[in-house]
Amino acid sequence: MRAALSVPSNIAEACGRGTLPEFRRFLVYARGSAQELRTQLEIARRIDPARTRAIVRLECRTALVIKMSGRLYARPPKDT
Repeated sequence: MRAALSVPSNIAEACGRGTLPEFRRFLVYARGSAQELRTQLEIARRIDPARTRAIVRLECRTALVIKMSGRLYARPPKDT
């Protein structure tokens, strides 16, 4: 739960930073939290196979967030 909450919190904090290096640093933190979440979801899937379908959906969404954060890191908004 903590890792899942940390992802959007770090993205929000990145948006509130005044410089590009700070913006990118918090995106890196968000990506790290998303990677942590992927690991936790994989463990949950192995522990509770009955919930595999729901967990796989969450894993796919998490992978998308990781990809999107990478793109945002590479191409930040102009006002950052």
